[in-house]
Amino acid sequence: MDNIRGLATGNYERQTYVQETVEKKRDIRENQPVESRNDNSEVKVSLSSGSKELQMAKNAAISSFSDQNATDRSEKVERIKQEVDEGRYKVNPENVAEKMVGLILDEYV
Repeated sequence: MDNIRGLATGNYERQTYVQETVEKKRDIRENQPVESRNDNSEVKVSLSSGSKELQMAKNAAISSFSDQNATDRSEKVERIKQEVDEGRYKVNPENVAEKMVGLILDEYV
């Protein structure tokens, strides 16, 4: 029983120490002159020309890929709509099951 009381007391003392440390740091930060404070709004980032070119190339590739996928997808949707309307669309239950299991595994793994 004494061990339990000791653990509880030690935990309380640790919590008190952490709280006091946080309060001291807050007081120091609040009492600093405005000029010496670290103000994140004044942080400036500059990129090299190489990194800017790389970002532009990445954006162009993503845009091109998205446009191509959108075109391919709309063609596929139209084809499937036509097959459904004509009664020719067949659902492959094995493919559906594999995708469902894959989604579930991806979610939990």
